[in-house]
Amino acid sequence: PQPTNRKKNPKSRQETMEDEILVTNDDGDVMDIEDKQVDDQEEASASKPQTSLSKSFAIRTRHDATFTGGKVTHCYTTGLETTGDDDAERRPFLVLPVGGDLAFVDAKRGTSLGSVRGLANGTVGEDDNDQVDMDAITVHALSYNDQILMTCSHNNIIRQYSVEKLPSKEGENKVASVVSLTKNWGKSGHALPTTLMQFHLSNVFLATGSVDGTSRIWDVRGGYMTHVFRPYESVDGGGSGRLSVTAVEWLPNLQNLVVAVGRDDGSIAIHNLRHDNQVTLLHEHVSAVVGIQWPLNHDKVKLFVTTGRDSVINLWRMEDNGKLKQSDKKVQKKKKSRNSKNERTGGYSRIQTLPIYEPVEGLVILPPTTPSQQELLVATAGGKGRVRVWKCDASMTDPKLELLEEQPVNQSFSEERGGYLTMIYRGPHKLVESMRMVDEQLIVADAEHNLHFLSLLGRHDLTTKQAELLSSKSRTMVGHNDDILDLKAIPSGAEGVLAERIVVATNSSQVRIFDLASFSSHVLDGHSKTVLCVDVSPCGRFLATCGKDKEMRLWHADSMQCVAIAVGHAEAVGSVALSRQVGRYNVKGKAAINGGGSFAVTVSADRTLKRWNLPGAQPLVEAASTEEELSLKSLVSARAHEKDINVVSVAPNDSLVATGSQDKTIKIWNSSDLRLKGTLSGHRRGVWDCQFSPFDRVLASAGGDKTVKLWSLSDFSCVRNFQGHLSSVLRVRFLNCGMQLASSGADGLIKVYTIRTNECETTLDAHDDKAWALDLSSDGRTIISGGADSRILVWEDTTQQVAEIENAKREEALMLEQKLANHLRHKEYYEALELTLELDKPRQALKAFTAIIESSVEGGKDGIEPLKDIARRWSDERLTKVLQYCREWNTRSRNCHVALLVVRSIVSTIPIHKLADIEGVPEIMAGIMSYSERHFERLDRLYESSFLIEFVLGSMGTFGSNRSRDPDDFAAWEASSKLVLPPVGVDGRIQIGGRAVVGASSANVQKSMEEENDSDDVPIIGDSSDDESDSGSSSSEGSSRENSIK
Repeated sequence: PQPTNRKKNPKSRQETMEDEILVTNDDGDVMDIEDKQVDDQEEASASKPQTSLSKSFAIRTRHDATFTGGKVTHCYTTGLETTGDDDAERRPFLVLPVGGDLAFVDAKRGTSLGSVRGLANGTVGEDDNDQVDMDAITVHALSYNDQILMTCSHNNIIRQYSVEKLPSKEGENKVASVVSLTKNWGKSGHALPTTLMQFHLSNVFLATGSVDGTSRIWDVRGGYMTHVFRPYESVDGGGSGRLSVTAVEWLPNLQNLVVAVGRDDGSIAIHNLRHDNQVTLLHEHVSAVVGIQWPLNHDKVKLFVTTGRDSVINLWRMEDNGKLKQSDKKVQKKKKSRNSKNERTGGYSRIQTLPIYEPVEGLVILPPTTPSQQELLVATAGGKGRVRVWKCDASMTDPKLELLEEQPVNQSFSEERGGYLTMIYRGPHKLVESMRMVDEQLIVADAEHNLHFLSLLGRHDLTTKQAELLSSKSRTMVGHNDDILDLKAIPSGAEGVLAERIVVATNSSQVRIFDLASFSSHVLDGHSKTVLCVDVSPCGRFLATCGKDKEMRLWHADSMQCVAIAVGHAEAVGSVALSRQVGRYNVKGKAAINGGGSFAVTVSADRTLKRWNLPGAQPLVEAASTEEELSLKSLVSARAHEKDINVVSVAPNDSLVATGSQDKTIKIWNSSDLRLKGTLSGHRRGVWDCQFSPFDRVLASAGGDKTVKLWSLSDFSCVRNFQGHLSSVLRVRFLNCGMQLASSGADGLIKVYTIRTNECETTLDAHDDKAWALDLSSDGRTIISGGADSRILVWEDTTQQVAEIENAKREEALMLEQKLANHLRHKEYYEALELTLELDKPRQALKAFTAIIESSVEGGKDGIEPLKDIARRWSDERLTKVLQYCREWNTRSRNCHVALLVVRSIVSTIPIHKLADIEGVPEIMAGIMSYSERHFERLDRLYESSFLIEFVLGSMGTFGSNRSRDPDDFAAWEASSKLVLPPVGVDGRIQIGGRAVVGASSANVQKSMEEENDSDDVPIIGDSSDDESDSGSSSSEGSSRENSIK
């Protein structure tokens, strides 16, 4: 549909004037905002920019599910090196478990770099059955040099992988495998699944722990087991049975092979691998032990820290004597005094038990800033969702842990939401001279699979009175989004500039704001139930969210503070839309309260439509600075539909509001008083989305009947119907200045339609589940989509790039054809063949082979010899390619002769054992043989049929004659005989022995036939006895006729 000129339509102008709103500005002057909007729309329609159509899209960046809970590992060195660059950079990475796989994630951008099994990138489909995936990875360990990755799967098979380089930047958005399988160790020997795995600092030994209560030590160099540690009898005399191993930790020392194993009953066994009979048993925890740590400078700070789910931290002092032996267990049991303040247990004496009143899930001892430092800093994270740092002075005779700092409440992850599940330290794992230039971080994983990066840059100036260790949280990386229900691009402020941030509503009460450059996120926490819809103001300063808690909240985008709340719906609020005119947000005071400023409209499952007047940008910004939440009031409300309302949309000039419902209708409302103006009926199922065109007076709708419809706002009729989706269409957007439509559906497909031609230009298939969310960036050509597969995709318009590539290919093809023709014209067949094989052009290669064979035959040589000379110079890859060509050529009878000659030249030149060793050649030869047998059978039939012709020709040579068969008789007969029918020449063609001339016109054929009938020289074959009797011809005439026939 073409833009409507509203000045030439008095009726439309009158309807518009009925909806005008008179407001006053700050000076008290009356402003006719509706007139100004109409003029602006007319001017915009008249000056509608001319843009090209989009026909191709490619994924520019993506955010996949990269973490679904489990062990988090950060690279210990500077990261992975990239290939393909002159100045190769190193990129730090994380190894994260996701859905039975391990994902390598860029630690800075949060994007997936590859995976071990391919499941994390969608290259391997999920099992449709509900059976347990026995190859699912349950635990992993990364060596301290970032070169070896060990994994153990659900079936207890241990595999060793080599960590490789990353692909170059040109392919960074492609699915890449950054590991290669080095060795399969086989079964781990554990009776139950393996849950823990840890490398020694030397990268030579590996410790594993299982649910069966055993811990095993492995030699990585040989892949064999060296030690098995089983749970010992409890100190209190009770049997231990099968106690799950919950913690495994090595002493951070290259020379000493000491490993500590914590179990579910609260016991800790410290084993010395160099002395098998030296075992230290600690029984001071009453629940599962989850944290065991030695300081890096343990030779100077002889302290040992343990913690668990019993909500206490135990501080131990290490001593060189008093090691417990297995034979002395009973003696130690009798001497044990539980009332002693400093209790000795095999070289470790407990000096403090600190209750912290939360189950601890993560324990980290921060490395000293200098090797001589005597202070011990311990960080803990647990069920309360707050990171706490404890300080201890090891130089004191009776050191005690004291709380140094606690994570601020506004940055913590509340206990109601699940708290923290694990914590690791990112930094050096060996002593350094100074830590001031080291970027240290604590990485904490919460119950919603988010990774929080806490910077530790301020810990070098820590004092007891002033602590700034956890004052800032650098960023948050989202590992799993769950279902993405809605998203909107936040405008950057400039027209036509790509949006840098998006606001996303997931299947939770939180709203996340993603940075598209790094995919780091910030959380808007305010709703008490699941958020269903989000919207963004055209200026990009304000966000609107609504959900199942029956509220609509307005947020300031920069400060991320809630500035206003709208309460009034009786059921869940399903959709919200903000006014689209930027100028309205500058209106304030009474004019804004009376409806002259910006506004928001909401729809709910209670089937009502409400309008909320906003107080203006300045009061909202002031509320954000004071952290005050304003209360919005609904002055206008209407019962809009008979069933649940799914969507609400505002026109670009703020004059109209459209709602779509499950009652299969779309209704158009006046935005000022919510007066019904028209109803659009035509969908056979519920309407999921509707959007106004930015330039034309049309509206697009998406319905559950798998169609997208385009409606005229002049007469409310359907003018276009777009089909193609295999399931319900969930979202629709205008792109390229309203000339095209983009839609997403429950089939996971995104389709782009051209309105004028009613055709689907392209289909984007990258979602594995329903594509609930779809929006456009500020440039109007970049598509952002999200779905139930927890995937966010940013699609870039590549129409121009694809056209340039196609033009380049056409130019290259023309140049190739010309160059090949030049070679063939100058009879440079060998150069032509090499050119075609190098560029992988099988059709031109066939021409070159045919020319080589024909030139050899014309020169009086055998056509096979030149091919043999060429085949001798081919490499294995070239031989495989040529045989593949021959297999394709051999499928057609017209090309089989050349194909078989080439195959003969290869098999007669290259030794058979060499051909058999080339990968893929035996399979190719099997395909050639099957068609060759058919060709030989066809030639045999043709050869047999040739005997019939020979017999007929031989019989014709002796017809009517009883003379002896002398070879000279046939030559004499041929010289003296005439053809039965004379040759007919028409249009340069000659037809012998027939009247139908192929390729001749009917007029020429008729003329030739008349000339033939007029000729007296054509004899007639038949019974001539009657003619002879009637004409009285003599016998001599009959004999002469007989001779002429012969």
